[in-house]
Amino acid sequence: MRLTRREFARVAAVTGIGVAWGARRRGGMRKFTDPLPIPPVAVPDTSSHPGIDYYELTMRQSTWRFHRDLGVAQAWGYWAADPGDPARPLGLGCLGPTLVARRNRPVIVRYRNGLPTSHLFSDRIDSTLWRNLPDVPADPPGGRHMDMPADVTVWNVVHLHGGWNPTQSDGNPAAWFTPRGAHGPMYGSLPGAAPDEAIYAYGNAQRAAMLWYHDHAMELTRLNNYAGLSGLYIIRDVVEDALGLPRGRFEVPLIIQDRTFERDGSLFYPGKGVTPYHPIWMPEFFGEVPVVNGKAYPFLAVEPRRYRLRVLNASNARFYHLWLARDETRLPFWLIGSSGALRDFPLRVDRMLLAPSERADIIVDFGRLPMGAAVTLMNDAAVPYPGGGGGQPIPEIMRFHVSDPLTGRDKSTPPEKLALPPLKPIQPGPAAPRREFVLTERLDRRGQPVHMTINERYFFEPVDDFVTSGTTEIWEYVNTTEDAHPMHVHLVQFLIHNRQRFNARDYAKDFARWTRSGRLSGDKPDLSRYLVGAPIPPEPDQQGWRDTFIAYPGMVNRIVATFDPAPEVPQVGGTSTVFPAGYIHHCHILEHEDNDMMRPWHLVR
Repeated sequence: MRLTRREFARVAAVTGIGVAWGARRRGGMRKFTDPLPIPPVAVPDTSSHPGIDYYELTMRQSTWRFHRDLGVAQAWGYWAADPGDPARPLGLGCLGPTLVARRNRPVIVRYRNGLPTSHLFSDRIDSTLWRNLPDVPADPPGGRHMDMPADVTVWNVVHLHGGWNPTQSDGNPAAWFTPRGAHGPMYGSLPGAAPDEAIYAYGNAQRAAMLWYHDHAMELTRLNNYAGLSGLYIIRDVVEDALGLPRGRFEVPLIIQDRTFERDGSLFYPGKGVTPYHPIWMPEFFGEVPVVNGKAYPFLAVEPRRYRLRVLNASNARFYHLWLARDETRLPFWLIGSSGALRDFPLRVDRMLLAPSERADIIVDFGRLPMGAAVTLMNDAAVPYPGGGGGQPIPEIMRFHVSDPLTGRDKSTPPEKLALPPLKPIQPGPAAPRREFVLTERLDRRGQPVHMTINERYFFEPVDDFVTSGTTEIWEYVNTTEDAHPMHVHLVQFLIHNRQRFNARDYAKDFARWTRSGRLSGDKPDLSRYLVGAPIPPEPDQQGWRDTFIAYPGMVNRIVATFDPAPEVPQVGGTSTVFPAGYIHHCHILEHEDNDMMRPWHLVR
């Protein structure tokens, strides 16, 4: 599809697309000069635990160069023990190695906290997030944010994002552990962990998909992930094996993030907030430079053939509206999978939207291009999304150069002929339970955000939502704010049910009045009276299984899910679901979840 003259002129003016390789961006960083790193694939130990893949991942601080024009920086990452050579751990220097699992084959991971006891961004930790809460008594039940540590600056916990796992292996934010062995109030582990470790078991009893693991520590998620604590977790199954998809070096992961750098090449994260109430916390962070697999503005040399790209938006807050450009032409591609599984049919598209934590599984056919062709991965998402008006745009992400000779006939299945597995929809009955989750911002007198909340509750307040095991429910995210929020629900994969406009201003005013008056059930505003127009079904590219979806502003955003408990991990004791089983849901803008747009819920019998 060709770009309109206006589209191309706008993009060219901002990016300089069409100029020769080596064009310098502002600040002297050359684009598309560093090859794209590919995260190494961790090797499991299969000898010590028969029938189980066993890994040891250690969080470490190490050196990493984000671009050849930058100096060497300190970064955090996960390093995997190599069973064949324990003296040589596997890792890049930032991010983590890819873990590849098979459906229904258990995985055990021993996570070890080998980080320094001083945080890489120690002066960016804002203790007022858990000590300075409005309208909260001095000693609320459970303590302020479960009594966050005051004497340490590094606490971590790992969450397998998208995993169908029992709560003891879910990576609850309050299950943190430190390099010196201090533990959060919800810390848990399989037997055998040292004080600075947690051992988790994953049953992998779910469809083939690309998940990811990342730090989820209470109040530090934004900083720990920014430092580098993210990695990929791929589940494969026999259904995917039989499709004839590109594999090996023709299946390429793309972990997209945005970063800002100091002059010496080290990572920069702002240390001044927008309100004196939280003097350090920023409501959203938008970096100036795109980083893919740990490199700024990388390039990938490809053969003239089909490639499978596994794309993850691992940014703190930035949305990406991505497309592929060759000169004035928009290159089409095929969307074959969403965050939670393969789609039920391949969808030909020329752009896609990814919110933070969302993934896309796509096929790009570089075989239709001549040798020497350059294809640029572009982005034109508003910052912040969808309204814009703040933050620096990042129009160019990376480049593909069709320069490698074809090493053999492309035997992969043409994407338009793929017979993808059928999707069995969830059809909730008229009596299916519905839960309303009102997304709000608490503002100071100057109109600056102080806290982001769900139902005007802080994270540490008592649980309000008890979901009966095995039931199908509709969850309604009522967005009264001006931002789009990527909402992530732990434990389940769900489908987008629909969206519907509502009178957000009036509803927010009446909802706030209700919460201030004591939340008397009979006085709660009836959401149905504020709805405007008919429900809108999900867009074709938003259909399919997912664990995160976009809750748009001014809309009631509905998902439907069946809340089945995670099955016990075979051959691993202590992994059955113990009721009530505690999980959470939250906004995946990391600055938002660190400041209370996150709530617990319980799965009960």
